[in-house]
Amino acid sequence: MNPRFHMTLRDRLALSRTYQAKERTILAYIRTGLAFIGVGLFIYKFVDFGRALTAVAVAAFMLPGISAALYGTYKILVRRRERKEFERKHMMVEDDGE
Repeated sequence: MNPRFHMTLRDRLALSRTYQAKERTILAYIRTGLAFIGVGLFIYKFVDFGRALTAVAVAAFMLPGISAALYGTYKILVRRRERKEFERKHMMVEDDGE
């Protein structure tokens, strides 16, 4: 029990909404990355700009897509670990009378 840090139910619900909003934003990185990867695969399979230009177009979509998906995955794992640590340390909840 940490006497310096006291959270009411309202505070905990506000934190929960904030964490959920952050997770939605990070999941958008993953979705965007997967969409870029999909476009890159589509270009590779179905579009012919010539060999060199097709390779450049595929790389232009695949590299940012993979980067965004990996970044989003890393951030979601870090956020979840931080949230578990925070909740473990500060589980005090009291109703503030509302």
